Amino acid sequence: MEKVTIKDVAKTAGVSIATVSRVINKNYYVSSEVENKVLLAIEKLNYYPNSIARSLKINSTNTIGFLVSDVANTYFTTMAKALEDVISKENYSLIVCSTENKKERELTYLELLKSKKVDALVLNTTGKNDDFVISMSHNLPIVTVNRRIGSSDFRGDFFDSDNIQGTYLLTKHLLSLGHRKIFTLNGPFHLSTGYERYEGFKMAMGEIGVEVDNKHLYQYQGNFTLDSGFQGAAYMMSLEDRPTAILVMNNMMAIGVLKYFKMHEIDIPGEISIASYGNIENLELMSTQPSITSFDPTVIGKRIGEVLLERIKNNTLANREMIYQPQLIIGNGVRSIKEKN
Repeated sequence: MEKVTIKDVAKTAGVSIATVSRVINKNYYVSSEVENKVLLAIEKLNYYPNSIARSLKINSTNTIGFLVSDVANTYFTTMAKALEDVISKENYSLIVCSTENKKERELTYLELLKSKKVDALVLNTTGKNDDFVISMSHNLPIVTVNRRIGSSDFRGDFFDSDNIQGTYLLTKHLLSLGHRKIFTLNGPFHLSTGYERYEGFKMAMGEIGVEVDNKHLYQYQGNFTLDSGFQGAAYMMSLEDRPTAILVMNNMMAIGVLKYFKMHEIDIPGEISIASYGNIENLELMSTQPSITSFDPTVIGKRIGEVLLERIKNNTLANREMIYQPQLIIGNGVRSIKEKN
């Protein structure tokens, strides 16, 4: 088999040799459309000579970007610290940006980090710029966390906890204590975290013969923020036929719920029981503690750092997924109502 040359790449991509060189060396502006053509040709022809490795090293900025949906979420800040501890040993610095789950804000940061030529990217995607992320993944090492990019064209690794199992465990816990009227405070269903966590709830309810869907009476559509948790709690407490328990699909919304309950002097678990997906900051200091599913963001952050360094050295690695199993932690914020059935 003849050795593939840069001329072959140019011919396959339908561009000049100079354009291929520009894409490889990243020393001149090339449109995203042309860049994608060249990268696809490189991948198709398996053209990875030493010159590419050298150019990547020469153009290294020793920086890694980390886009999170909410920098106020200690899950991400703890993860970022663990990640930074790993990459700093290899002389990389971490840039953390908060998208606030906004499409335009995320796109601005993606374009900024691309222009700054970061060496890699960790991304908690909004799910609204995934085509752009996919195109970036063909020449930039990327790890996505918590939210999956559901395309076979994406090149990179994925980290998450087992969303379905986590909410399944929480729902079974509530059911075992007699709760049937369970209110769910959901995340966006277009995100894997929102969809999968609701699936775990549906699975557990289905096992007792109760079929639910996204039009289920006892639910509120949140967006994983503290404010939407507060608003969801207000809506729930306005219902004439109140539920006996609330299942919150992430920690930030749970904090919003607890804030509302405290402000309105709602007794937990006397008036309502609460369970939540994910760790809640300083939970051990609270007199009333929701039942939660727990996983260690420090462990996840360290492993992301290790995987990212591997991908920086070789971005042709096959995609990898690392799913962590959550642990059910029972709190005193859930009470048994079996005697009322």
